[in-house]
Amino acid sequence: MSAFSGDGVLRPLWDIGHRTAAGQQDLNIARLWVEFAPQLGPGETANVRLAPLQPEQWQHLKPGDVITMHEAQPAAGIAEIIEVLPPRV
Repeated sequence: MSAFSGDGVLRPLWDIGHRTAAGQQDLNIARLWVEFAPQLGPGETANVRLAPLQPEQWQHLKPGDVITMHEAQPAAGIAEIIEVLPPRV
């Protein structure tokens, strides 16, 4: 994976624990912003904000949960949930 812009344009797929009826991963989309940096490169860490396309699908997540980003194969990254805020209206 190469560096990506942290400006909220990227909308990667995330494994947040949902499964299809057949038991396969059912990935969810969330727009991604990197805090205090214009981009994030391979092996780098940063605080990011996610804006889920379907917030109701993400309601089960809580601080300490770990989710996986699937923008490429193998998985492109992992995130640990540190805060959950209600969707803005």
